[in-house]
Amino acid sequence: MSWISEDDIKAIRQQADIVDVMSRYITLEKKGKDYKAICPFHDDHDPSLSISTDKQIFKCFVCGTGGYVFTFVQKIENISFLEAVCKVAELIHYPLHMDTSQFQPKVDENQPLYDCIQSYIRFLTYELQSENGESVKRYLSQRKINEDIIKRFEIGYAPESSRSVKYLKAKGFNEQILTDTGLIRTHDLDTYAVFDNRLMIPIHDENGNPVGFTARRLNEDKDVAKYINTSETKIYHKGHLIFNYHRAKEFAKKNKRCILVEGAMDVIAFEKADIHESIACLGTACTKEQITLLKRLNVPLVVCYDGDRAGKAATYKFGKLAVDYGLNFSIVKNTTGKDPDEIFNELGKDELYLSVHKTVSFVEFLFDYLPNQYDLDNYEDKKKFTSEMQSFIERTCTDFEKADYYSRIRDLTGFDLSHQSANISAPKKESRNNAAVVRNIEPLKNGRTLAEHGVLWMILNSKLAADQFKDQIGFFQDPVCEELSLYCYDMYRNMDHIDFDVLMSYIEKEDVRNLLVSLMENPFHVDGYNEDFFNDSLMKIKECTLQAQIDNLNDQIKNVQDPMLKISLASKKQELIIQRNEILHRKEG
Repeated sequence: MSWISEDDIKAIRQQADIVDVMSRYITLEKKGKDYKAICPFHDDHDPSLSISTDKQIFKCFVCGTGGYVFTFVQKIENISFLEAVCKVAELIHYPLHMDTSQFQPKVDENQPLYDCIQSYIRFLTYELQSENGESVKRYLSQRKINEDIIKRFEIGYAPESSRSVKYLKAKGFNEQILTDTGLIRTHDLDTYAVFDNRLMIPIHDENGNPVGFTARRLNEDKDVAKYINTSETKIYHKGHLIFNYHRAKEFAKKNKRCILVEGAMDVIAFEKADIHESIACLGTACTKEQITLLKRLNVPLVVCYDGDRAGKAATYKFGKLAVDYGLNFSIVKNTTGKDPDEIFNELGKDELYLSVHKTVSFVEFLFDYLPNQYDLDNYEDKKKFTSEMQSFIERTCTDFEKADYYSRIRDLTGFDLSHQSANISAPKKESRNNAAVVRNIEPLKNGRTLAEHGVLWMILNSKLAADQFKDQIGFFQDPVCEELSLYCYDMYRNMDHIDFDVLMSYIEKEDVRNLLVSLMENPFHVDGYNEDFFNDSLMKIKECTLQAQIDNLNDQIKNVQDPMLKISLASKKQELIIQRNEILHRKEG
């Protein structure tokens, strides 16, 4: 880490408020002087992530992930530690002067695949500007897609298969790479390009790496699929990608909203209206991985699916999933029956701009959608409708909204839920809170592990404790404890105290870092070095060590047949029992 000094790392860490940085990525809820949040690192529904403002650390009490500001940015951005330091420095405007001469950037094993796809993108954009692409240019002009959008989205034209294959092979890409990128296929020894005579729109991952394409047919031949996408490959996983995410995320943060649409052409429709924060899931069935990306934007989401029956069904499915994952979203009230591209082309830019401001809550959408899914003249359907509405009202609405919505349910079904609201919601809330409490308790530790954690806490606070532990015991049974202790010993070789900032920056393994964070929370409520606490913990380790040896001898005695060997083992066992009892007497004394 010579290209970033330890002094700089420490200064950035001290100047960066973990709450300010984390709030750029996730929604934080103040609890006393600290904060809680839905953990972005596992399938979390109740706030299980805790942020300490005093210690400037975070900890999830369910998945165990923890660390400080660099750790969080490193993990949520999926970047290296040094890149995270630079990112935080940039966020707080810290003047970081780096010597990058010895820095070797991490090589992405998928880079040859990205390079292949990027090369093909250049070929497609060239073909669009050639004589072969004249008809495609006219088509784009008819769709009111200008040159600026064409360049920004790197829109191109895939000519007949043989031209693409010839280009890719001339560029020196071997057949394995071409197959791994999903650009070519082989059938009966014949190699052909997947995309043939189509309008091509590149798809990128969240970091902006090109991973595939969505391709539209250029005629109205009903026997040819209107759109085809890259098939699943090593780098293209449909359910993990969001179209235009890498471009839109900065606009979304700036404009404090993100617009979710169905397809790439809908994103481009908003671009035509100079609205740059729109994105599209590749297929309307949103996945958990895509929800995670949406949560990472940390801005309200505006869902703008098509106004037809399929679009409303997709909105309903998305809404249910979004509520489960705690997304902040509203829904465009689209009464036109048109998609965003049709609204722009037929009704104009202003109408599309206004449409995303005409939003309703998910419950309001359900009042319009669900009566068409249930027969409200049928008693059983009325009960199902009421139950579903009540569930979402209780989970998403404020008290004053509930009163109005329950009145509307009574008008529709005759069921009066207004007097049940408080009674029904309270147990649910209590149940969720109880669940959170149960989940927030870490797995029970055995006596030795707890004692080893106590000793480690003393080692972190005192070089004397480190020296005494090495002399009296020498090793930790728990491998994570042992690894953390080695970092401490190494640091004590050069200094007489542990610098938690520097120590955290050295630790690469997540389980070791998570242990350090747990200890930094001081679960023992012992500040600094405490000789009595240290000695008690040492004796507990010695007691557990002796008991383990006694248990082992018991097993041996049961299994041996030789009487003399049994006597010898029993004698050793008695010696160990005496030693263990001496420790117990000392502890009691």
